[in-house]
Amino acid sequence: MLRKRIQLSLIHVAVAMTLVPINSTLNRVMIKEMALSATLVAVLASLPYIFSPLQMVIGSYSDRHPWLGYRRTGYIALGLLMCVVGVSLAPLAVFLMPQHAWLGLLASVAAFGVWGVGMNVASVSYMSVASEISDEKGRSRTISIMWFVMITG
Repeated sequence: MLRKRIQLSLIHVAVAMTLVPINSTLNRVMIKEMALSATLVAVLASLPYIFSPLQMVIGSYSDRHPWLGYRRTGYIALGLLMCVVGVSLAPLAVFLMPQHAWLGLLASVAAFGVWGVGMNVASVSYMSVASEISDEKGRSRTISIMWFVMITG
């Protein structure tokens, strides 16, 4: 059981790692170096939280519609892929803003949006797996291990 918990924790770490370039570097570059509005940067960086109500819909859908033959794994992989694509495209989109303001803004919203939706798709799926692999007494232990590994990783 500990092995499964640690494996699941590594997925949690992977999703959390996509936050680092956005929240630690790109937001500073956007505000200080590019002189973009801090409000705009805050709205872009908060898109995963704005899209978080989608987790109920995603969880319900994934319960009823297996993808690639799996109930959760396909959605976790899709979410991670969306996170990576979004976090990779975000800097490119942001650097369009000085030359083409509206195109850069549209591309930034799209890139940050893909990242946000991917984060929610992956997180609801791996949290569902965490719930499934643990009984009621072991759930807190599973979640504690996941957060401990993420923080120390």
